[in-house]
Amino acid sequence: MKGEDIVDDTCWVVKYHSPWCMPFAPVFSANKMVCIVRNPMDTMISWLELLSTACHSAKAPFEYDKDYPEYWDWWVRDCSALYGQWFDVIMRDANLRKVPVLWIRYEDLVEDPKPHLMNLMRYMINLKDLTGTNAERRVQEVLDKGKEATQVYSLKDNTLRFNTKGKMYSPAQR
Repeated sequence: MKGEDIVDDTCWVVKYHSPWCMPFAPVFSANKMVCIVRNPMDTMISWLELLSTACHSAKAPFEYDKDYPEYWDWWVRDCSALYGQWFDVIMRDANLRKVPVLWIRYEDLVEDPKPHLMNLMRYMINLKDLTGTNAERRVQEVLDKGKEATQVYSLKDNTLRFNTKGKMYSPAQR
């Protein structure tokens, strides 16, 4: 995607896909880290759909957990191990390197973006109050465009619905 793997002084934010092991990704150092975490079951399904269909917006014509339970069990166990490794790396970086981390839940960001975007901007520019700042104006500009303006690609039919134990729940049901 546009802007990925740019890690020089021209870049303020570096996007990284964890827990993927990306051996050719450029090495970089950071002064701060923003970690957007998502319900692991949503991430596991999304990642599997991407690998299975080679597309961000397609969905397999079957249910992994019902039609291929042994494969699904292996997938969940494998992803869980990778997520555990990812968590260890993130926590080590945050603790040992003393890199400040802002944690944001993806589901919260989707459901109610304004407070989380404002908090993100406060964190990024080291201000407690954004009132009257360009940062406040920019967040509001993004919000005024609506949800469609921030979508990078077409999403699956179950957009904004979260998976939990094979059942589908809307944000309001959580």
